[in-house]
This record gives sequence, C-alpha cells and structure tokens, in this order.
Amino acid sequence: MFSEGFLGTNAPMYMDIAALYFALFPFLLWYAITLAKKRKYSAHFKMQTVLFVVSLFVVAIFEVGVRVDSNFNDFMLNSALDYTFMISFLVVHILIALTSLVLWIALLYGSIRRYVVDKEEILPSHKKMGYFVFSGLTLTSVTGGMIYWFLFVL
Repeated sequence: MFSEGFLGTNAPMYMDIAALYFALFPFLLWYAITLAKKRKYSAHFKMQTVLFVVSLFVVAIFEVGVRVDSNFNDFMLNSALDYTFMISFLVVHILIALTSLVLWIALLYGSIRRYVVDKEEILPSHKKMGYFVFSGLTLTSVTGGMIYWFLFVL
C-alpha cells in the first residue's frame, strides 16, 4: 500500500489507486444515471449503492495512507506550486467533497426509505437532487485529480 505507485509518478500506491478510481468515478456515476433513464431502477439503485460503498472504502484507504505514510506537507515538498494556493485549493476540494457526500447520503437514505422499505415511487425531486449530487461528486473527482497532478506530475 505504501510502495511506489503504478502510474509512473512518485505517488505511493494508495494515491494511485484513489486517483484511478476517482478518474473513472464520474463515468460510473453517469452510467448509473443512464440506468435510471432507461427505467432500470433496481439496477440504478444497486449500482449507486455499490459506488457509494466502494467510494467510502477507497477514501478510507486514501485517508489511512495519508495519515500513516506521511501528510500533505510531505507531498508539498516536491510541488512546484505555492503552499498557500495548494492549501486553499485543498480546502475548497474538501468542502465540495463533504457537501456532496452529505447530499449523497441523504439521497441514498431517502431512496432506501421510499423505494426499498415503503415500496413507493421515487419523488420527482430525487432526479433534481441526483443531478446536483452528480455534479458535486464529479467536481470532487476533477479537483482531486488536479491535486494529484499538482503534487505528483507538475
């Protein structure tokens, strides 16, 4: 986990795993949305649930790796960018990620309650909230990719 990564940078393995997963993540989310558009609601629900669980697992691996292996300041030593800029960018990334996560949890919880437990139709607001969450999660993936780029490629 702490060994050299596989993407050809000086990032550790856990960073490369997270970077690769979250680079694919928006496309996987979009595919899950297309399942709902095709009225394959059960498949949509299952895929969203799996993506949620896998995402939490990948973030957990990432967070443990950062805490055990080193920290952001260690990664900044090799960066060509300004420390203040990077910290500011990281804070914005974290705020978007946390907001998206909370809304995704609320969306999943509401879906489980209505669709699985109560066997009711999903509310029309679910679609609007879903697109909002998709946008936030995609922005989180993009900004996370940019941080990886800033720290390990640039």
